[in-house]
Formats: sequence, structure tokens, C-alpha cells
Amino acid sequence: IYNILSTLGLRPSATDCDIVRRACESVSTRAAHMCAAGLAGVINRMRESRSEDVMRITVGVDGSVYKLHPSFKERFHTIVRRLTPSCEITFIESEEGSGRGAALISAVACKKACMLGQ
Repeated sequence: IYNILSTLGLRPSATDCDIVRRACESVSTRAAHMCAAGLAGVINRMRESRSEDVMRITVGVDGSVYKLHPSFKERFHTIVRRLTPSCEITFIESEEGSGRGAALISAVACKKACMLGQ
């Protein structure tokens, strides 16, 4: 953080760096929670419409924040699972680099699992 602030022409103190770190952590945690809440809402609605006690679902995920942020993925998974207690969720990371790629990976993985009887 110190190096980044310094390259911006600032002379940050240790306190300044700590404030920036805490602000970034708060923003990224909130982002993970907001994304998780949206996905959990969709998953819960799907489960209700299927009248299943426990629904198994595979979710394709993509995005640089998801892939590169040091704690976003773990926070996101934890909150989605906490908000969908009646679901068994598998997350698959897309390597293709687009939202469509993530959806296709999920569909192919589900189809393959069904064909193998899993």
C-alpha cells in the first residue's frame, strides 16, 4: 500500500496505509456479500420452484476480482453457502474469460456428471 500511495505522489504514514487497507477490505467484503446475496436469491428461487429438499447445483464463475483478489472467492463461497442451506453448490471457475464461458463450463460439467451417474 505504501508503494502504491507513494507512486501517486503521496507521502503516507503507517496510519494512512492502515486506513487504506481497512477501506479496501471493507469494500471487497461488501462486494463479495452483495454478489453472494444475488446468486443465493436465484438459487433459492430455483430450489423452491423445483420443490426439492436439497438441490445440487453447479455454478460457473468468472471475473478478475473473483480470480485474483486474495480473499474474495472464499468470502463469496462462504456467504452463498450460508444463504442457501438446502443446496449443495459446486463452483467451477471459467478459464475462457467471459461470462458465457462460465455458463458453458457449468452446463458441460453438469451434463458430464449426469452421464457418469454422479
